[in-house]
Amino acid sequence: MGRQSYACARWPTSTRYAAMRGSGSRHFQCALTAGLVLVATILAGCSSAPSVTPKKTTTTTAATTTTYAQPAPGTVTQLTAIAFFNPNHGYGYFIQSAPSSCQAKVGPTSDGGAIFPRLTTVVSWPCSNSAPASSLAFDDHGDGFLYGPDLFVTHDGGATWTASQQPGSIISVEALGTSIWMVEVECPNPTGAAECPLILQESTDGGRVWSSSVAPAGATARALFAEGGRGQTWLARTSQSSAYLMSDPANFMSGQPGPVPLWFTSDGGTTWSGRSVSCAIGEWTVSLSAAPDGTLLAVCAGQPSAGMQVKSTERSMDGGVTWTTQSACDITSGSSSTTCVTEPPTSGYLGAIDAVSANTLFLVGGRSSLLVSRDGGVTWQAVQPLIGDTSDGSAQVIFFDSSDGIVLANDGSNDDVATLWSTTDGGVSWKERVPQVG
Repeated sequence: MGRQSYACARWPTSTRYAAMRGSGSRHFQCALTAGLVLVATILAGCSSAPSVTPKKTTTTTAATTTTYAQPAPGTVTQLTAIAFFNPNHGYGYFIQSAPSSCQAKVGPTSDGGAIFPRLTTVVSWPCSNSAPASSLAFDDHGDGFLYGPDLFVTHDGGATWTASQQPGSIISVEALGTSIWMVEVECPNPTGAAECPLILQESTDGGRVWSSSVAPAGATARALFAEGGRGQTWLARTSQSSAYLMSDPANFMSGQPGPVPLWFTSDGGTTWSGRSVSCAIGEWTVSLSAAPDGTLLAVCAGQPSAGMQVKSTERSMDGGVTWTTQSACDITSGSSSTTCVTEPPTSGYLGAIDAVSANTLFLVGGRSSLLVSRDGGVTWQAVQPLIGDTSDGSAQVIFFDSSDGIVLANDGSNDDVATLWSTTDGGVSWKERVPQVG
């Protein structure tokens, strides 16, 4: 079955992860959400984008050079995101910061992330500017995507990369085999508080040729999320033909609980059936994950403030048609206690969730250590010893099955260095390693 998506920004600023399960094998996409940037004002909204013509195709061709340069003195190379296919093999996205410029670098690993023997430079930019891409996705055929908001593509396992010109901001890429689905938001003339339509692109050949599909009416993202939604799921694929697509919350900024628009397709996006996520709090973002048996689990998060977000956990046993609140903490209701504010999962920001089963659920996020619920989201505990801390937090969690998983987080006991933790017993015990670059 499938699992949710997770959006990103530059580590340790913000991170988001996306992972997908396929029948018989699992392929993972990542993004970043390590620390949530607090927002005092919302960016200007977007006017409606032009309608999308179905099956309009574009092509991309990888053709950049590979660079293996020794970092200059004063250069810092930080692991920002991972995309793993199994406990040993995957890719890492590194940001190398130097006095003169920053570079995005991507490289493979075959030993669980202990060593990334070679890194390829994808793009450079002035460090005073935002990174042109923040999230990483790979299939297991050598096709990779560094995106958010721009898009860079490789078809040779990361040896060479090319920039792919897209009309909008890329907010999600999900890979299952050579089947790639991509969600972008096009806001040609941002005005007022209008929303931007979601555009769905599909590829059956690893992202070489894209076909535009019509997303369901009402599937939108505000300008704030068009630049990279924090803790927000956009697309969760459960097979090569089935997926869930979600908009940002309808009652965003209202402080009141409201429906979060959700759609499901079982025919590759030809038709969509509408449903919604029911949150018990006034939500800003919602992270969604599908367990192997099809159970949907969602964590809704309210307005972030001072290292905390009130949250509720919701569960659906019928594909998102109906929902049951598993736990909720709403400090605006007047019925919450101090414990509600300081204990998981309210402490820290929402990044992403991973439903390992209908009952076992992991949560990562900025200013939050790795959290786990073993009763379907009714109660939460911080994993011990702590993985991630309240300074930068935890970025990604990927479980390949019920036993084997990997987490990217800051190590508070080691100068907040980006560190990988792995487990082979379902998260009972963890092995820690600091990735080395060859």
